[in-house]
Amino acid sequence: MAATKVAIEWLNGGLDAAFALAKAQQRPLFLYWGAAWCPPCNRVKSEIFARDEFAARTAGVLCYHLDGDSAGAQALAARYQLRSYPTLVLYAPDGGEITRLPCELDGELFVAAFDAALAVHAAGSSAAAALEAALSASRPLSADEWSLLSHYSWDTDEGKLLGTRTLAPTLAALAAASTNPDAAVRLQLHAQLAAGSVDAAFLLTVLADARLARSNMDIFNNSGLNLIKRASRREELAAALGSVAAQWADDFWLSAPDRLMAVRLQMRLARLLAPTQGLQKQIRERVDEALAESTDPYERHTLVNTAVSALNDAGLPAQAEQVLLAELPRSHSPYYFMLSLAASAKRRNDVSGVLDWYGKAWQASVGVATRLQWGVTYLNSLIDLAPQDSARIEQAAQGLLADIHAAGADAHQQRNLSQLQKLAPKLASIPAGPHTATLAVALTPN
Repeated sequence: MAATKVAIEWLNGGLDAAFALAKAQQRPLFLYWGAAWCPPCNRVKSEIFARDEFAARTAGVLCYHLDGDSAGAQALAARYQLRSYPTLVLYAPDGGEITRLPCELDGELFVAAFDAALAVHAAGSSAAAALEAALSASRPLSADEWSLLSHYSWDTDEGKLLGTRTLAPTLAALAAASTNPDAAVRLQLHAQLAAGSVDAAFLLTVLADARLARSNMDIFNNSGLNLIKRASRREELAAALGSVAAQWADDFWLSAPDRLMAVRLQMRLARLLAPTQGLQKQIRERVDEALAESTDPYERHTLVNTAVSALNDAGLPAQAEQVLLAELPRSHSPYYFMLSLAASAKRRNDVSGVLDWYGKAWQASVGVATRLQWGVTYLNSLIDLAPQDSARIEQAAQGLLADIHAAGADAHQQRNLSQLQKLAPKLASIPAGPHTATLAVALTPN
């Protein structure tokens, strides 16, 4: 008899009501801020949320999904300092943040980080309290608190935990003070990335330890190349990380996207030392194999995104375009991949193709925030690449005005506001028409 699948119970209703319920029931609140088209969000859904172990952990907490395209979402994001998709926050029942969790961890490591966060909360602490105690040396931190700090999502902090502190020296100070050896290694890796200065001997020591390297796989897969570029002994480091990446690429227990990311890392490392022709066949075979086996729509979305990146990095742009075009009919968010097709056209200096794909992506996009943000992308591209095409620019401005109107007050909040601010100087650089003039006024909040 098959085991019953455990499912996360996501709350319905508004976020304020979710916080009120958490307070009334004295339960932590787990918040997921994301969007349907976002590849890392889709990875989180397939790699973390779909795991029975994680779903079981959420039985003791309340869970809320704040969709970036839902009504008022951008204003809420501004209030709670959420910006990057996805941002994962665990709140205490009183509404204070326990921690922000990194989306890049694989499911097993994310569950362990989530457990540590719950344990820290149960002990009456939080990431903020642990950070203050660590930097002031006012008390010793528990192993769970050090784990919490080392697995904090510094990329999505938005100044919430750091405040006015500078990232690199803060991380270096934490690494030096940590009494948890694994946490010290992770904090030091983050510190060296932030500082842009890498200790090659330290990095080689980490890579020589299979367990340590594996526990920091997210850092190496996403930033390993940058670490090596900033270090001495590049050839030695590239060989060491390449060997580790080869193991991950064949690790059955890792997800297909993570294995493919390891293949991409192998290829990027090889490019530091020699041309990539010898790896092109391997990249094509790995991509074909991964896509042939993938059926889960969330996993497939992030897998295609990684595959396209790997193929382009390997010098196979035509194959990358073939993957994108083949995926459009089956994707739940084809408009996202249209942006990638626009980028592909841009690399081969196909101005018409760039504008056509950006326009198609905008017209096919779903969600008020997504439409507004991608409408800005399209109009910006028109002004940059075809400033003489006033008819097309006016038509795009008219459509974007409709999207701004549909977004209401949210048009001038968070991610929407950031995009509109990019458009203002572009509009000022071209002669005003009836719709562009109206749009220029609409860019300023009332």
